[in-house]
Amino acid sequence: MPIVCIGISHRTAPVALRERLAFSADQQRRVFFGDAAGRLAAEHGLGELVILSTCNRTEIYAAASDVSHRLGEVPEALMDLLVEGRAVSRDRLLEHVYAYRGIEAVRHLCRVAAGLDSMVLGESEILGQVTRGHETAAREGAAGPMLEAAFRAAVRAGRRARVETGICRNPMSVSSEAVRLIRDAAGDLSRQRVLVIGTGKMGRLAGEALRAHGATDLRVVSRTAQHAEALAQAWGATPLAWHELAAAIREADVVISSTGAPHAVITTELVASALAGAEPRPRLFVDIAVPRDIEPEVGRLPQVRLFDLDHLQTRIDGSLVGRQREVPRVEAIVGEEVARFEEWRRGAELRPLLSALRARSEAIRRSELERIFRRLGDISPELREQIERFSVSLVNQLLHEPTRRLRAAGTGADGEAYASVTRDLFGLSEVEVTDEPDLARAPAVRA
Repeated sequence: MPIVCIGISHRTAPVALRERLAFSADQQRRVFFGDAAGRLAAEHGLGELVILSTCNRTEIYAAASDVSHRLGEVPEALMDLLVEGRAVSRDRLLEHVYAYRGIEAVRHLCRVAAGLDSMVLGESEILGQVTRGHETAAREGAAGPMLEAAFRAAVRAGRRARVETGICRNPMSVSSEAVRLIRDAAGDLSRQRVLVIGTGKMGRLAGEALRAHGATDLRVVSRTAQHAEALAQAWGATPLAWHELAAAIREADVVISSTGAPHAVITTELVASALAGAEPRPRLFVDIAVPRDIEPEVGRLPQVRLFDLDHLQTRIDGSLVGRQREVPRVEAIVGEEVARFEEWRRGAELRPLLSALRARSEAIRRSELERIFRRLGDISPELREQIERFSVSLVNQLLHEPTRRLRAAGTGADGEAYASVTRDLFGLSEVEVTDEPDLARAPAVRA
């Protein structure tokens, strides 16, 4: 099957590497039209691409629109897509990267969308991220019918997992776990001055969780003043401008940061300068951004404790006993959607063959009709029409049962063998037929 996936995740790579390999939407577009993508298409026939980039993973899915394309080993060109311009060597990446090909790539994608491979088992945000990853690629013309079908199967698996099982029971997220860590490390949140940096989804969730756990003295900083003011009003917090960041860090007991910046916004120099001459007391910094917002060296400053996503993962792994019980049911759903995709693929693979069979039969019918009409000479239009109808009916009757049986076999394990025999029996091996997979049953991917 012409699908392959290569990637890293929180299971295989530390946050320091994950942040280097994160792709913004603009960076994804550059990859789609870059030299490495061109080589992948020209040398391996893999002209479809989707990049899935989240806080906890970066994965590249590549495919050939031709369902009969046969892919050998995972192309090294995929590695080029990951490391190009990233200051990461191939050797270092090889220690952390994983790869899936064929139906296992589709299974992995379905498990990701269902929340089985997330840092927080069953978390819901990944389903939207899978959808947006495909939409970005489709909008740029990088995704085609094969990845459309694969991502459609994944989104179905994700939806069903959340509706039909309890994998999402007892809502949990990275943001909420970060706040529990803050509560455990800092104590009573009602006594803490808390600074929230960033007003994106993770920041909003963190702020709501802080309030739910008793935090009352909240400050909000954002590069966009309107965003900070809107959240501050909703939380009863104090909005601060970006130029007030150093003063806010000086006053805070707890800092939690989640911006979308491509580099650290809280440097060691900034924190050291902010705390110079300040009252010596413990301060807690929590970084839930990828790429990281806070330089790791901040944690080495006097009386400063710093936690990032790698620290959170250890806590999360021990808090999911209830959700773990739902895993077998979700795995069963994934299996069903993978089987459904495979049935689609096999059917799509047969369509060019059936078209060729029909075309060959129609060519023979017309040739024989012309021959018999020449022999019969001058006949009435009525008789000519009757003979024409008879020939069409005869060909349809002869092809009906082989076509039905071939379609039935095509969804089974012996489908390829049946297809090969059909090509040989009807002399279709050299017939070139182009036929796009039928997407009538393939609506746009939506979460």
